[in-house]
Amino acid sequence: MKLSSILFSSAAFGSALSQTIQLPELPDGSYIMSLDDDGKLTWTDITANVTSSPAPAIPKRDAAGSSSRIHKRFNWPSGTYPWCPGGDWFLLTDFYDHGWDAFYATCAAGGGYKFPRNTVLTEYQGTSVSYMCAYTTNPCNVNEWVDAVNWAAGNCHGRSNGWMEPGYLHVPAWNKRYGYAKAGSSIC
Repeated sequence: MKLSSILFSSAAFGSALSQTIQLPELPDGSYIMSLDDDGKLTWTDITANVTSSPAPAIPKRDAAGSSSRIHKRFNWPSGTYPWCPGGDWFLLTDFYDHGWDAFYATCAAGGGYKFPRNTVLTEYQGTSVSYMCAYTTNPCNVNEWVDAVNWAAGNCHGRSNGWMEPGYLHVPAWNKRYGYAKAGSSIC
């Protein structure tokens, strides 16, 4: 079954995406999440439908640095901002050695598919979860993902003994958010 077929069938899930979604503990893989009509979190595992292809060599900002926008690659609309929500930290290597590339591949495999409103594309890898919240119909874009994560990492640069703090980039004008957190955290 093609990724686009699974993505289309997942569109039937969503009602309103609440302020936050509590991430369940799930095995490594790719999932589309939403809330059903009763407010219960539902998810579809799309892992088997994503081909494993390495992400291109794009610099990953995994070191704590300044909050400058030196590496900006994308023209974000006014009002876009990074945020460090606090909460549980996760292993830096789970995100930068696995989660980053896995989310990139999942996003690229969507081929510009527009995720239905009130859905969340997630990639679980070890202790980290990479995600895109689509508050309205939105595509996952790998160039946005790269710049969003680098921008958030430049502001949310808490690192200690191999652990890192969660962060996200909120894009109100596009009704979407890209971020990374620990499984079990609240997102979106």
